[in-house]
Amino acid sequence: MIEILKAGTLTTIQDSGRTGYQELGVPETGAMDKFSFRCANLLIGNHENAPAMEAVLFGPEVKFSDDSFIAITGGDLSPTIDGTKVNLWETLPVSAGSILSFTGPTGNGIRSYISISGGFSGDKIRSVMGSYSTYLPGGFGGNEGRALKEGDVLHTGMAEKKFEGGLFLENPPYFGDDETLRIIPGPQDGMFAPATLQTLISSSYEITPNSDRMGCRLDGPILEHLDGPDVISDGTAFGVIQVPGDGKPIILLSDRGTTGGYTKIATVISADRSKLAQLAPGESVNFEVVNQEKAVNLLKEQERLLSSLSAYGGVPLNIKVNGVSVDIVDDDNQLAIGINMEHSTYKTVVSDGHKDHEIELEISE
Repeated sequence: MIEILKAGTLTTIQDSGRTGYQELGVPETGAMDKFSFRCANLLIGNHENAPAMEAVLFGPEVKFSDDSFIAITGGDLSPTIDGTKVNLWETLPVSAGSILSFTGPTGNGIRSYISISGGFSGDKIRSVMGSYSTYLPGGFGGNEGRALKEGDVLHTGMAEKKFEGGLFLENPPYFGDDETLRIIPGPQDGMFAPATLQTLISSSYEITPNSDRMGCRLDGPILEHLDGPDVISDGTAFGVIQVPGDGKPIILLSDRGTTGGYTKIATVISADRSKLAQLAPGESVNFEVVNQEKAVNLLKEQERLLSSLSAYGGVPLNIKVNGVSVDIVDDDNQLAIGINMEHSTYKTVVSDGHKDHEIELEISE
């Protein structure tokens, strides 16, 4: 159990997001920096999607009632435990009565993720539509659908297994000013003037103060449309660069609307979403075009890094079938730990309510 002594600027409970409901108008939501979020859980032996805290700019002050393990990843908001500075990106033991606090951002990102062994649970922290993520505009998910506040008491779940700590991430990312985000043109880049994409990739843009979890608004050279900014509303994705009538791009983020009626010139690749999520107002950003093959290879590298943590930490690989979590086993009926490439195929058994079906998964490089 933990107690929130100070709430910080904006601290919410998040997981990887609420998928499968965009057709009903429900945003994906979830952790803005999913790479850091997943790392935070894997570093303490949790399932990678266990609910964790997302803290923005100035983190919370938290008191622990039991001995446990935590991990802090993402932006460096200067964390301390009982007044002593601690490292990010590694397992941290905490004792009953210890106090975690933050003194503020250092210029290395603006969002920290705080995980605790067993994750967060209890009557107030509820799964809504398959996710614990807090959606503030809708007032649901997380801790009563709101940001954490002083006096909140959060219960923790049972750890999935005995965990002894000692994990760390080698060469963790650094989130600084003047980031370069890699993009793939489209889906509507043909609706812009011929030189517009070149304008985007040859210019520097500044993050504006009115950016939020819905979108990162940019100030810089105007992006010109051919015949206006409007399209028939279609689906949106995290990282898509939407350009409204004023020509100033907006990069859509976790709490974006499920559809959008403005042209979209390009999309930030999945491997760079972490850098995107850590940008602060006033910082600058540049863009670089890459092809789909490079984007996929960069994402594979990132997933291998996460998989190595999963394998080291001993977290079983599983999938969801109709919302039900299913463990994956290898040919020896041993739990698959991460995607460690030791076996090329894995299998599981699921039931449709009438009979069991064996599903075989093939893992390829």
